[in-house]
Amino acid sequence: MVLVVALRFGGGIVETEIAGLPSAGPFTDWGLPVARFCVNLCAVGCLGTLLAAAVLAPATSPESAGCTRAAGWWALGWAASAAMSYLLTVSSIIPMPLADLLAFRELLSFGASSPQAQAMLLVLALATVLVPLTLLPRVPGWVRLATAAFAILPPSYVGHAASSGDHDLAVSALLSHVLAVSIWVGGLAAVLVHFRRSGDLALVLARFSTIALCCFAAVAVSGLAGAWARLNTPADLYQSRYGQLLLAKVAVLAVLGWFGWTHRRRTVARAQERSVRHTFARLAAGEVVVMTAAMGLAAALSRTPPPVSAGGHGDQALGYDLAPFTLGALFTEVRPDPAVLLLLALPAIGYLLGVRRLASWPTSRTLAWYAGLALIAFVLVGGADGYARAMPSVQAVQHVVLSVVAPVLLCLGAPVTLVSRATTATSQYGNVGERLLAWRGTHPALLLAACTLPGLLLYGTAWLPWSLSAHGPHLLTGLLFLLTGLLTFWVAAGVDPLPRPFPPAARGWLLAVVTVVQLALGAALLLGPPVAAGWYVVAAPAGAPGLLDGQRLAGAVFVLLPLPPIALLAVRLWRPGRNTAGRVAGRYTVAGR
Repeated sequence: MVLVVALRFGGGIVETEIAGLPSAGPFTDWGLPVARFCVNLCAVGCLGTLLAAAVLAPATSPESAGCTRAAGWWALGWAASAAMSYLLTVSSIIPMPLADLLAFRELLSFGASSPQAQAMLLVLALATVLVPLTLLPRVPGWVRLATAAFAILPPSYVGHAASSGDHDLAVSALLSHVLAVSIWVGGLAAVLVHFRRSGDLALVLARFSTIALCCFAAVAVSGLAGAWARLNTPADLYQSRYGQLLLAKVAVLAVLGWFGWTHRRRTVARAQERSVRHTFARLAAGEVVVMTAAMGLAAALSRTPPPVSAGGHGDQALGYDLAPFTLGALFTEVRPDPAVLLLLALPAIGYLLGVRRLASWPTSRTLAWYAGLALIAFVLVGGADGYARAMPSVQAVQHVVLSVVAPVLLCLGAPVTLVSRATTATSQYGNVGERLLAWRGTHPALLLAACTLPGLLLYGTAWLPWSLSAHGPHLLTGLLFLLTGLLTFWVAAGVDPLPRPFPPAARGWLLAVVTVVQLALGAALLLGPPVAAGWYVVAAPAGAPGLLDGQRLAGAVFVLLPLPPIALLAVRLWRPGRNTAGRVAGRYTVAGR
């Protein structure tokens, strides 16, 4: 009902056909948003049950297997509704009634050339893969969960977000919004259906309450960012149908916030009481109904055109406008990517909560941790991120910070030691430190690959032009550099305990390899031919150095910027009598007990 009313109100359905123009017909006009709603519903159900099985339920809970089986059925419905949505999408694009389209099947491949149809085909493929994954008992829960989360995202790359004035900001906001809503709605539905009579309800509800609070904040922040990217002025909120539907979603979010606050006050701490269980079931059922209405609004909003005059498309290459380059612009041209900000907020808040749980914790480690997060924020949401796709020198700064400088600071913050002391086997999420040490990801061959492969891939293959071409590949490249840097310096710093012993000599060799790789990258840029010249010539902002000068500056960054943090670790490593890893490991063992 909400979907139908919102479609009529927002103009997502045009019921008057224009004589002489082809039309897909009323079945496609009404069936497409309904099919999209079914896609969203099954996606949320699948993701929520997989979240319950992998994260919310204790490892010994009998409901965990039931959640996995239910996820398989949700995935099957997801694939079926995605197939129908693909057919109706092609019918709408051509346009041609679905019955006529099926009679000319060669047109189906023609329709697949559109981004909307391609996104739905990818959803169909991933949802189909999920079905057998839920039937294989040896598949780790996080693999299923990650696959489902990724399968939700492709449609967010098309539609209104892709055509907004600031494409990157709009798409990032929508990705964060969709994922947070799906986890929140699906997780609550899974708790209500599978755990309302379970003996583990208290633990499951406490875990979900924390996740729901994070999702509520993510939905609010990403929704605000998305509205900012799509609307011209605040007046568009009440003067356009699109803005009015957004206000309706804000009202629904406020209602959901009241539900969440009521849950935390009345049910979470007393979930084992029989009367409270009934209260939880009633509140959760009402909350799911409101969430379903919100999903209907979202499906209608995706078919409602935003204000006609909303934004241009920015720079044709970048998708956004850049001010003339100055050193000061690196600090003033802020690009508040909601996905990055939300991902950085999690370790920032988590570290603070861990420090508050302990009687004492070195201030130097806390400062190192937050300095590392601040540097990541600077190169990913500050002006450096905007100019990194347009200037090789700024991109070099971004990559060196993500692969060397920030990982060194984060590892000096001793996060594994902190989490091992702040959590125990009886904690809400168990002893996270023990699970980190059970991961066998510090094999020397893997460390060598982490040191060398990112740079070789970026400058030795076609990866560089691909990473510059769009915001998504650009962020994935930065994430690759950050993760490999964290793995490398977790071992090289020797502050936290490790799954396997690494003597000081081995860590010294690892630092030497990192240094050689950075120097080699710098020398290649200083002495080699121009890289990605076609892109940088088109995308370079006013005031930027010339192509060769910019590349030489990039080479100098790779040579000089990594040296101070690497030298700091070398001094710590070779200081007489300094065996940090051994002492910390001993304290970890005592704390783990």
